Amino acid sequence: MKNRLAAVVLIALVQLAGCGGGGGGGGGTPPPPTYTIGGTIANLTGSGLVLQLNGGGNLPVNANATAFTFITQRAAGAMYNVSVLTQPTNPSQTCTVSNGSGNVGSASVASISISCATNSFTVGGTVSGLTGSGLVLQNNGGNNLPISGNGPFTFPASPSGTTYVVTVFTQPTGPVQNCNVTSSSGTVGSGNVTNVGVFCGTFTIGGLSDPLAVQQWHLKNTGQNAFADGTGVAGIDINVDPVYSTFGFTGNGVIAAVVDTGMEIAHEDLFANVVPAGSWNFNNSTTDPTNTVDTTGDHGTSVSGLIAMARNSVGGIGVAPRARLKGFNFLSMTLPTEQAFLNSLGASSSSPDSSDVFIFNQSFGVSTNTPIPVQPLEEAQYLAGVTSLRGGKGALYVKSAGNGFDSVGMVTCPGVLSCENANFDPGNTLPYQIVVGAVNADGFRASYSTAGSAIWVSAPGGEFGMNNSVSGTFGVLVEPAMVTTDQSDCTKGYSKTGVNTSVFNNGGVPNTSCNYTNGMNGTSSAAPVTVGVIALILEANPALTWRDVKHILASTARKIDPARAAVTLALTGGNYEAEPAWMTNAAGFNFHNWYGFGMVDASAAVNMARTYAVNLGTFKNTGFVSSPALSLPIPDFSVTGASNSVTVPGGTVSVIEAVQIRVNVTHTFDGDLGIELISPSGRRSVLKNPYDGYFSADNLNNQIFLSNAFYGESAAGAWTIKIVDGIPVDTGTLTGWAIRVYGH
Repeated sequence: MKNRLAAVVLIALVQLAGCGGGGGGGGGTPPPPTYTIGGTIANLTGSGLVLQLNGGGNLPVNANATAFTFITQRAAGAMYNVSVLTQPTNPSQTCTVSNGSGNVGSASVASISISCATNSFTVGGTVSGLTGSGLVLQNNGGNNLPISGNGPFTFPASPSGTTYVVTVFTQPTGPVQNCNVTSSSGTVGSGNVTNVGVFCGTFTIGGLSDPLAVQQWHLKNTGQNAFADGTGVAGIDINVDPVYSTFGFTGNGVIAAVVDTGMEIAHEDLFANVVPAGSWNFNNSTTDPTNTVDTTGDHGTSVSGLIAMARNSVGGIGVAPRARLKGFNFLSMTLPTEQAFLNSLGASSSSPDSSDVFIFNQSFGVSTNTPIPVQPLEEAQYLAGVTSLRGGKGALYVKSAGNGFDSVGMVTCPGVLSCENANFDPGNTLPYQIVVGAVNADGFRASYSTAGSAIWVSAPGGEFGMNNSVSGTFGVLVEPAMVTTDQSDCTKGYSKTGVNTSVFNNGGVPNTSCNYTNGMNGTSSAAPVTVGVIALILEANPALTWRDVKHILASTARKIDPARAAVTLALTGGNYEAEPAWMTNAAGFNFHNWYGFGMVDASAAVNMARTYAVNLGTFKNTGFVSSPALSLPIPDFSVTGASNSVTVPGGTVSVIEAVQIRVNVTHTFDGDLGIELISPSGRRSVLKNPYDGYFSADNLNNQIFLSNAFYGESAAGAWTIKIVDGIPVDTGTLTGWAIRVYGH
């Protein structure tokens, strides 16, 4: 077949070749010459420009091009007409044609001009809830726009492609209001921006349409049961209602990161506050950290709700219901790495981007029965975060104290003294943290809450939230826990069909979709409640540094459980005060190892933030001031103990913000040891109590402990360590110690 076809083609070619004209040997009349059509382009910056020649021959033109030529050519004398089919975008431009039509002469056409101008569009939106006068808005720090009433507002037009940031320059007075801006920033596109919202209204918890808010006792405790059997005590809450009703603060503009097991970013009560593409999943390298592995509850989703459940007529609300959320699922990382941990805490600006975070929630900790050291890379990252993040004002690191009052690791303790000490977790011994203990709805230490001198403040964490009719339990197990978000639907989560905790968690009314839980608790709950309060503080005064925020929390915390007596042990030679009662230090700050400076008070903190005028100066530390080598026997089971003093010189640090000690002891049973520190003012702090979870560990080798009890006191002078052996038989020796004071 191939040979026959070739023969036919050859014959045809021979025949064609023989068909000439008569006589002259010519090949016919040559075609007329053709010429290109083109020209110049000016000021094109957008993409997507498409030109046409005579209604066809579409010619796409790249951004920033300065010339064009159509592929199709035209013969001499032919008509041409160049037009714009599609205008460029990103930025939006309008391009016009000059000298775009005519007849082709005897040369290519190159005189056509395309001139592009960037379009401008207005930026605006709607003001609502305004009753005061004097509101002034700004765009990009200028273009002051006075607002006289509710309704639409519009800034002068801005060129497409430029960014806009709408902020409140002056808040209204008469009456005083706080106006928040939503959808406040972006890039001007190809139309007027009309979705910026300015909300000036205030609200109360009792007036919310979010149906679960009235059961969130941590916001406003009316003695409700939060769907448990037990009830709380009215007034035991974070006193946030006056913040909402007076100022309308909601955490607007503040970004909080939840470093945890995940975050269900599409949850009905979270998605409005989730930063788009701002989270990170370390297991699949995407920006969706939704936990698809655990079916019995996602810790991070419940933590996130306590910070920023949206005000949206479903579920409840977070303490800061307009704060922005990012989720970093480090705790569920299949193969966790040190770098991933650091990246979750501000060390990365891409994949994940944690560099724009204001507050990091760390509802996790280390449970150990053996002393472990601080990790240098982690300490360096926390220092970097408070030094460089948030424009040099420093990020806030909020951390759970622990849930080990009765037991820790493999050890269960007698229960009179804290089994776990907040100082056991080396991350808690850093001055850059805000370590938080938990309070129940009755105003006492939650049954599980780890105690220790490293605690800064306490916040609601609740008990267990069960119903006896479902669980068969009683006591603290049926006392109110926390109402917050859960994995969505009734097939997974803490709340799902068939669980034996509470009616609410079993899909009972009003939780028939099982999107919420009433059983969240722990210092894992106390930390995000504190994060929410800090978001309100930073909205009230964005200029505050991380140290300013810590100072405000310490200064405004509420002294609870004021009659709590010291816990003493009867030892040889007298009684040893192993857990002191409330202490007022020489600077006037109240402190207790269960509560730190007290329970957070949102209203007091926000009011202090609004008029804050304290200058804490430059943050410094003395370096470790060491004792000489020692060999001081620690008397067994004796109140006498082993004591030694070192002198901290004046000059470097005058006012204390935190105190660390580094301890070296040889001992065959670390659980025997109580460690206390006495300041130059004579105030005493217990940094480790006997009968704790270091039950069978031996020796302390350069072990770090931190105390916040001396905040505001003078650093200079003689500091005394005393180590007491509170349990018979095993003995040991104090071989050396050092002290480092942080402050200004």
